[in-house]
Amino acid sequence: MIRVLYRHSSGTILTELSDAEIKRALGERGSYIWVDLEDATPEEFQRMLVDTFSFHSLAVDDVINDVHSPKLDNYERYLFLVLHTLGEGDEPMDIHTYEMDAFLGADYLVTIHAEPRPAIADMWKADYHRDDGLARGPSYVLYKVLDAQIDSYVPLLDHLDDRLEELGDTIFLQGDHIEEHTILNELLTAKSSALRAERILLRQRETVGLLARSSYPVVPADMRIYFNDVYDHLVRLNDLAGSLRDLAGTTIDTYLALVNNRTNDVMRILTLVSTLFLPLTFLTGVYGMNFEFMPELGWPWAYPIAWLLFIASAGIMIYWFRRQKWI
Repeated sequence: MIRVLYRHSSGTILTELSDAEIKRALGERGSYIWVDLEDATPEEFQRMLVDTFSFHSLAVDDVINDVHSPKLDNYERYLFLVLHTLGEGDEPMDIHTYEMDAFLGADYLVTIHAEPRPAIADMWKADYHRDDGLARGPSYVLYKVLDAQIDSYVPLLDHLDDRLEELGDTIFLQGDHIEEHTILNELLTAKSSALRAERILLRQRETVGLLARSSYPVVPADMRIYFNDVYDHLVRLNDLAGSLRDLAGTTIDTYLALVNNRTNDVMRILTLVSTLFLPLTFLTGVYGMNFEFMPELGWPWAYPIAWLLFIASAGIMIYWFRRQKWI
C-alpha cells in the first residue's frame, strides 16, 4: 500500500498524487512530500523507489531484504536509514523487533515498513501538517516518528522490569511450589529479549547520533538539536536494557542456585536414610546367613534383643545426625 502526503508551499495539503505528479512535486521550493509504503509489493517498490525517486540499487536491495542492524548510508542527495522498532512478542516476556526503512531528502521523506506503525498512523492527518509536521520539513517529520517510536519503548521495558521483579519474588516466596519449566522459560525469554533490545538500541543510538552530530546537506542545522534529544533518550533506554539483561541473568543464577539447593536437600535426606540402614542391613545380613551353628539363634530372647539392637543403632545414628545438625 502506498500513501502520499504533499504539502504545497501555500499550505495546501494533497493526499492523492500520481507517480508523475510526485516527480513534478520533487524540487518545488517550499513544498514537501511524505510517501509511506506499508507491506508494499515488488511492483510498488519498483514504481516508487526506482522509477519515481531513482534511489540507488544497493539501498533498494536493503529495503527488499531485511537488514538486522540499524544503519545510515549517505548518498549525498539523500540519506538511507535502517531503523528498528520494539514491540511485544507472542510469548510473555518476549520482545520482537520490526524494521522500518526511510529515505530522507531535502524536500521529501519516504518510509517503508511491513507492519502498521502506530507512530506513523498517528501523524497521518492532513490537518496536522498544515502548521506542523511537513510544514517544518521532512527532517522534522522523521524526528517526530522516531520520538514517538522511542516513547513506546518505555512501557515495554518497564513491563519487562516489573515482570522480572515478580518472578524474583515468586522464586523466593513459593519455593517448591513454582512451575519450574514455566519460570525458567520466562526468564530465558526475558534475557534474550533484553539482549536483543540492548543490541538494537545501541546501534540505533549510533545511527541517530550521526544525524545529531554530522553535517548532512539534507538535514537543516537547526534540526540537529531535535535528533540529539532522541539520542539522549536512546542512551537512557540502552542503559535500561543493559540493566534488564543483568537483572535477568542474576535472577536466572538465583533460580538455578535455589534449584540446586533443593536438589542437595533431597540428596542429603536420601543419603541419611541410606546411612541409617547400613547397620540394620549388616545385622540382618549376619543373622540371615544359613550357618548350622549360630549360638544366638537358640537363645529364647534372641529375637527381642535383635530388635533392640536395630532400634538402638537407629536411635544412636539419628542422635548423632542431630548433634551434627545434618537434620
